[in-house]
Amino acid sequence: MSPNSEGTSQSPSSGALNNPIQLQLGAWTVLALVLVAVGVVGFVAGMAEGLSQRVWEAYLVNFLFWLGIAQGGVIVSAAFYLTQARWTGPAQYRLAEMFFLYIPVSFVLFWGLYFGRTEIFPWVLHPIASKAQWLNTPFLFARDGGGLFLMTVLSWWFVTASRREDVKEWASHPDNIILPPNIMRRLSPALGLAYAFIFSLLAFDLIMSLSPMWKSTLFGAWFFETCFWSALASMAFASVILRTVFGNRVISWKRKILHDHGKLVFAFSIFWMYMFFAQFLVIWYGDIPMETFFIAVRGYHLPWSVPSIAMLFLVWAIPFVSLLGVRPKRTPKILGTVTILGLCGIMIEDYILVVPSLSPHEIPYGWVEILITLGFMGAFVLCALPGLRRWVAAASETGPFGED
Repeated sequence: MSPNSEGTSQSPSSGALNNPIQLQLGAWTVLALVLVAVGVVGFVAGMAEGLSQRVWEAYLVNFLFWLGIAQGGVIVSAAFYLTQARWTGPAQYRLAEMFFLYIPVSFVLFWGLYFGRTEIFPWVLHPIASKAQWLNTPFLFARDGGGLFLMTVLSWWFVTASRREDVKEWASHPDNIILPPNIMRRLSPALGLAYAFIFSLLAFDLIMSLSPMWKSTLFGAWFFETCFWSALASMAFASVILRTVFGNRVISWKRKILHDHGKLVFAFSIFWMYMFFAQFLVIWYGDIPMETFFIAVRGYHLPWSVPSIAMLFLVWAIPFVSLLGVRPKRTPKILGTVTILGLCGIMIEDYILVVPSLSPHEIPYGWVEILITLGFMGAFVLCALPGLRRWVAAASETGPFGED
């Protein structure tokens, strides 16, 4: 990632920070394409080696993780409109929407799960009579595919509207109490409600149904809140990295902006833990075998208890301790480290939600999982590059928005 140095820097106190920066992303595009190719090779090699179950487990884990960041980012943008948040002007909206193009890609990738359904969903080969009306292949793919299509259309409509001139003009003036344009006031709540419903449905169908006898009514809410937090962590991490690359040529150089990102990561990490504990507590004091077995395998028995404990430290304990004060939130190295560790924790979370249902006595992780993860990462980066251009353009044109 190398910026064109032709833009002339200005004083932070005068209008825009500098002229728009022209990015040279050719090398990153090539790298992303190479990673996609590596993932395809890993997928094919894993199938050829007879590791089809591990291949499809890794595919599902990565599908959930990267989709969660991309869709969560658009929902963060909708939340900004609903709360009239304009602390960095249009730049914060472009940052939240940076990963948007991965959403239609994930819609296509979802249908790949159809070909691995017998490896992933135990009820395909061993139907459960009492749940057959809900847990059957045609209905699951119809409802989840329809839901993802709806989220793709709504997200596309929302992001397109967010880039309108009147919307950008509203976001550029934080010193008034004017409501957002009508289209954003209508699309934002509609998108948020659809997200809560559809991502709860995905949690029930793509995770809970892997252990079809288990149930938790709070699981869907915990899952979509996890996606929301992963997007906040990704935004904060991206802001830290881009600050390192561009310095004071973009608005993210201001420590006040990093402080705002840190507060969001800190607050919603606590909320994530609250949702986790609320769910765990009911299962624990109920002590019903049909509910406790899911937790017992992951939290009380080796080998899965180790990554489960690591997840709690990475997503909650470390952010809570590290970001409790003001200075750590304003320190790029601390905020960047906490957020990347948190994202690793979310990846572990998705892994321990999916894989123990199919492999309860071992942790199947090796070259297959690594290569497929790299492939998904490459596709995600490739989709994020156009959004990166828009964010840098907005961040380099945005005024100072307060003192550092």
